[in-house]
Amino acid sequence: MPVLLEAKNISKSYQGKNRLFGGSLVKVLHDVSLQLQAGEILAIVGESGSGKSTLARQLVMLEQPDSGEILLDGKPFQSVTAIHRQVRMIFQNPAASLDPRKRVYQLLEQPLLNLTGLSGSEREELIYRTLDQVGLNNDQASYYPHMFSGGQRQRIAIARALILNPQVIVSDEAVSALDVSVQAQILNLVMDLRDQIGMSWLFITHDISVVNVIAERVLVLYAGRVMESGPVKEVLENPAHPYTQRLLQSVPGAGDSDRLVAVVQMIPAAEAQAMEYTGCAYRHRCLLADQQCVKSEPPMISLAGRSVACFRAKSML
Repeated sequence: MPVLLEAKNISKSYQGKNRLFGGSLVKVLHDVSLQLQAGEILAIVGESGSGKSTLARQLVMLEQPDSGEILLDGKPFQSVTAIHRQVRMIFQNPAASLDPRKRVYQLLEQPLLNLTGLSGSEREELIYRTLDQVGLNNDQASYYPHMFSGGQRQRIAIARALILNPQVIVSDEAVSALDVSVQAQILNLVMDLRDQIGMSWLFITHDISVVNVIAERVLVLYAGRVMESGPVKEVLENPAHPYTQRLLQSVPGAGDSDRLVAVVQMIPAAEAQAMEYTGCAYRHRCLLADQQCVKSEPPMISLAGRSVACFRAKSML
């Protein structure tokens, strides 16, 4: 399949504001690259502070990366308006992202008013058709967001992303605030929409158990760096990076307890981003780390059907 969305060596820093960071620049993304193929669901997974949401904001042009390039259909992003039509985002908390003062009809009509030249009747037809696609009825278009359940509000957020018929939808922790049964409904909806419409999805989550359900490929982030990427089956059934193994072992029933990678020093991903060091970002938490890991940052290598940044990857397989 052709590559639809591509990020090349994306880096992003922010000004630190607390004692831990000392007010200095904190590099949140380090040369992150990815490819999203037409019609696929690519999952981006990692713990809190790994840089997932920051990456999402760069991909939808809510922020400008410090360096690197983002391509759509092989061409650099031309304008914010064009990108906001072709790449849409679903946020984690629909209660916060949906204006409580507007009815559902108004929420869905706003991007059409801003970014299309459709007539009133054309907008109405599209709004009702999109509501039907996400499992809501026409009568609910007159309701306010607070009148819906959490799962229904997320359906409204999905409808707002779909309304412009984009090529790519970036979903940032879209099911993390929902209970398990509602999560399953939303995941099924995402997969049905992908099959029916054919658009591509970047599905960002901290829950690696969701990845196995929804995605064809997965990219694992830690401290703003790509640790491992490849087909879901290969990465989850036989992880090549110690961090991927640790994520799997955090899921009940997942992973192989005989291959547990012990923790030497607990340094969360968010703190690892702020540290000044050479070598592998994960070495502070990895039992396999040695002097090579301290002195040099591991390059991304191809191994057994996936890419992995680890000097010890071969011994893990």
